[in-house]
Amino acid sequence: MGESKLKKNSSTYKGNKSKSKPNNKFFGWFLGIVVVLLIGALAAINVISPSKGDEPPVEGKKYEISTVGQPVLGNKDAKVEIVEFGDFKCPSCRQFETDVFPKLKEQYIDTGKAKISFINFSFMSETFKLSDNDSKRASLFGEAVYKQNPEAFWTYYQHLYEQQGDEREIWATEEMLSNIVKDIPGIDVEKVKKEVQEGLYDKELDNDHKIVNQLGITSTPTIFVNGQPIDKPSLESVSKLIEAELAK
Repeated sequence: MGESKLKKNSSTYKGNKSKSKPNNKFFGWFLGIVVVLLIGALAAINVISPSKGDEPPVEGKKYEISTVGQPVLGNKDAKVEIVEFGDFKCPSCRQFETDVFPKLKEQYIDTGKAKISFINFSFMSETFKLSDNDSKRASLFGEAVYKQNPEAFWTYYQHLYEQQGDEREIWATEEMLSNIVKDIPGIDVEKVKKEVQEGLYDKELDNDHKIVNQLGITSTPTIFVNGQPIDKPSLESVSKLIEAELAK
């Protein structure tokens, strides 16, 4: 399973020091109270706000995950929602796509019992300190395909994993990705290339990574079923949780 190194975000609040004049004790006393109250308020805000990337998702706990604007396959009103966080360069993600995804699709998605969403966590190129961030490029091409035709994203998803190269090497080049896209019916490959080059979907990818940090995700694939994470997503473990949710 691919691992990423996420930096912990922390905030430090510093109160301003103030000296009271000997001839104005009341003013100094009043200012001291104000400073204490401000520090207390800031500390409260820091406690209430969720820390990002501090703890990985815990099995048995339920998390709120917004999939608005994300690729979705299946009945939008399905009782069960599967969310996959993945990197197109991650070999474990490819294994999930080839060994688990087709059977989940057959048993639950095609039957209307479940739907699946995909959220990018493109970190492999940075992890291996590659000179070109082809993890990011692969994700951005996927975003561009999705914007042209949401259903076509899943064709891109399948074909890209089928042609996945070594995670430690740069292989998701513009040429390679363009060759995949041009074979997808109804997709304008030149438009895809232009939009990626212009950074049209950089914000979408940044938003995906914000979700990753908020949830504390550190590896791919990370799978959630109705907001509940699965540590080692196999067909058995994912199906078991899906069945439990369907039985509710």
